[in-house]
Amino acid sequence: MKNPARWAARAVCAWLTVAGPVAVAQDPVLVIVDQDVDDIVGVNADPITMLATAPNVRLLGVTTVTGDGWSLQGTADTLRLLELIGRSDVPVFQGAQAALVETPATFARDVHRFGGIRGDPWLGAYAESSPKPQTVTAPPGGFAHARAQTMPAAEFIVETVRRHPHQVVLFCGGPLTNLALAETMAPDIVSLVREVVFMGTSPLLQPKTINVLLDPEAAAKVFHTDWPKLTVFTVDVTEKVHRSLELSETIAHSASALAPDYQERFVTPAKSGAKVKWFRMPDELMAAYIIDPSIVTHTERDYVDIDVATGLGRGNSVFWDMQPRDYGSTATASGPPARGVQPSVPSAEARLVDVVTDIDTARFRALFVRLMSEAGARKP
Repeated sequence: MKNPARWAARAVCAWLTVAGPVAVAQDPVLVIVDQDVDDIVGVNADPITMLATAPNVRLLGVTTVTGDGWSLQGTADTLRLLELIGRSDVPVFQGAQAALVETPATFARDVHRFGGIRGDPWLGAYAESSPKPQTVTAPPGGFAHARAQTMPAAEFIVETVRRHPHQVVLFCGGPLTNLALAETMAPDIVSLVREVVFMGTSPLLQPKTINVLLDPEAAAKVFHTDWPKLTVFTVDVTEKVHRSLELSETIAHSASALAPDYQERFVTPAKSGAKVKWFRMPDELMAAYIIDPSIVTHTERDYVDIDVATGLGRGNSVFWDMQPRDYGSTATASGPPARGVQPSVPSAEARLVDVVTDIDTARFRALFVRLMSEAGARKP
């Protein structure tokens, strides 16, 4: 009799090999997606599609959080997305509608006094032009038949991590409110999580990033915690890959259940002469890393902390290298510190995190296109 587990592992290995050589297939990766969903396609939705489609991932649930959009709308969009791609079996949990401390009023006040994100006008749900928090409009195609679970998102995270100790990867693509609430409720889950993967912060390009700025206290709490592994995709590294017309056309012309939405949202406007901004793909990169870690080609260990003080620096991410780099003409990164130089002196609460600094862009694009093209594929 054939061994089902062995044959499943072979199938996964064969599937991944299309994107490049892969080592021995492992058991499915258990994932919770914590996301600020604001549509059924695009930067916040496509990672869910990727993880729900990848054969080597077991998507345990999606929790929503306020970030690029309000979490109530995000819940409706997520349910509709999962229905479209044939994954209504994945439970959705309503998450935090508001930050731990920040309110829209205090946020607007601070942005007016101290400025927003340098070079980026996007302020997500807290922008003055955003809908009201309780406003929920029907996603494309209407509301899903499935409904969100009654359990709050933070409670789901706690129960799931306890049920699968040392196995769950937490994909955090929005503000860290839900995770901060979960670890406050149950500090024991910290040592039971396999890995936290977060998109946000920036050592060079822009100290303020939206996923931190909308809830600095939550970000600080998570970054002050000794997780078994915290992997960070900064804005800097995600500049290496942007969505493009070519990528979008490939998906729009595929059998994907999302092909019509890709055509309407990206391809048609671009081909009609409309000005289309091809955004970075940070959350998609995170999903790809969870599915195929070899997409990340280089990381470094840095101390990271978050500025929560009211003022110009509120929401800034601050990085310290483990060892000093070149100082003047003296190289110190690979040897003992030069005279007058010492190893980094981070803040007392900063923790070491794994910061992604380089990626295999070709491998990522191949994986992204394949997953998105297969999502809920329509039969000819």
